[in-house]
Amino acid sequence: MAKNDRKTMNNMHTYGVGFIGQGASYGFMSTYFVLFLTNSVMLSSSAAAAISSAALLLEVFMGMLVGNLSDSCTSKMGRRRPFMLAAGIAILPIMTFLFRTVGFDGPAKIIYYLFFAMLFRVFFSTFEIPNQAFGAEMASGYDERTRLRTATRVFSIIGNGIGYLLPLGILALYGTDVKGGWWMTGILIGLISFGSWVFSVVANRGKGVILNKEDAVKHGNRAGEIAHNYMELFRLKTGKLLVLYKTAFTCAFSLFNVATIYYLKYSAGLDNKYMSYMYIITVIVFMAVTPIINGMALRLGKVRQQMISLGSCGIAALLVYLFGPGTVWGTIVYMAFFAFTQTGFWQVSSAIFYDVIEVDEWVNGKRREGDLMSMISVLGTLISAIMVQIFGLILDASGFDAALETQGAAVAPVLDMTFILLPGIFLLLGTLVLKVFPINKKTFESLKAALEARRKGGDWSEYEDDISKIVGRSKD
Repeated sequence: MAKNDRKTMNNMHTYGVGFIGQGASYGFMSTYFVLFLTNSVMLSSSAAAAISSAALLLEVFMGMLVGNLSDSCTSKMGRRRPFMLAAGIAILPIMTFLFRTVGFDGPAKIIYYLFFAMLFRVFFSTFEIPNQAFGAEMASGYDERTRLRTATRVFSIIGNGIGYLLPLGILALYGTDVKGGWWMTGILIGLISFGSWVFSVVANRGKGVILNKEDAVKHGNRAGEIAHNYMELFRLKTGKLLVLYKTAFTCAFSLFNVATIYYLKYSAGLDNKYMSYMYIITVIVFMAVTPIINGMALRLGKVRQQMISLGSCGIAALLVYLFGPGTVWGTIVYMAFFAFTQTGFWQVSSAIFYDVIEVDEWVNGKRREGDLMSMISVLGTLISAIMVQIFGLILDASGFDAALETQGAAVAPVLDMTFILLPGIFLLLGTLVLKVFPINKKTFESLKAALEARRKGGDWSEYEDDISKIVGRSKD
């Protein structure tokens, strides 16, 4: 391997390590937090969903702010790394307090968990948004971005596996001491996140963009500036399509995540041992399909790979809903397909989002990695908050009672719908959106060449057809 290739791979790996903690904390919170609040803290499912949704809404505002702040940060550590370091330091104490079952009653209990859930979301955003934007600084080529995201996905899978499997193992180890099991799990997830985030910051010292103070944007009304930036990004043809694509996947993923444990237990009738088997299958699929997805994206293009991924899972979901809801075989098939789609989205989608940075530069004369990634993340968080709240309300309306081991007859059909049917429909809608997305390797290379020619005052007319496909019009 050439020296430059080794250096590039090393950069990908040191950057990717941070995704272990990101995947572990995100997977753990999105899958188990509502369950922890209902089964250990003994809140109603609607109250638990309300806490989760309110914290997610705070993440919306934090994501907007931190993306914009990181774009204009003039620290000697670079634009992104100071935020990532702050999050790494804060995450362990937050997780330690969040998953402790306290003896408060009434409103005090709700306020306690809401406060620490909000703190988690604040500092998760403080790491996630700058970290995602950092990737766009480290890889600028169409295929290079795919390879970077593949490398980071491997680390993210490790984190997802920890987030999915560790809680089940710890809870089994603690037996009847459910409260102690949740607390220990929170501490361990916090330690893993702390270690991987701080390591990534330290190992990537000197990498990324360091912004000179004279080049930094002078801010007046920051909220107005963020809103203006988002509007400019959304006005892009590609920006609108990415918003729809992200919305479709997030609706599917949020429902799948929050409903999984409930579905496995109350519809498929599985205990913790067999639930862990399902997650092991999921992680195996993650690992097995990662190189396949990378090959598909490089050979067919990122967008076409995503169309195949989302579309196949949407069709599988409809078939399982019609012919095998609540069955073990149906659960295995559906979760395997969703694992393929999920890992493909997290592996490829950010590389697709990164390509819009050059579109923004062409149309608006600006490069706003932080604002772009925060807009996409904020959208996902807002949708997640809404879908989690909807799930909690629907589950309560079905007559679900966490104190009962056997639920009423209406619960299983509701879980079948929210876990299988609705996610499948959303994934098929996302596939239709991607069908008209105009950036591929050819048009992207034309865009980069036209940008370079325009910077030098040269002629870019040979690229005009591809530019028009991307932006909907030419721009002098």
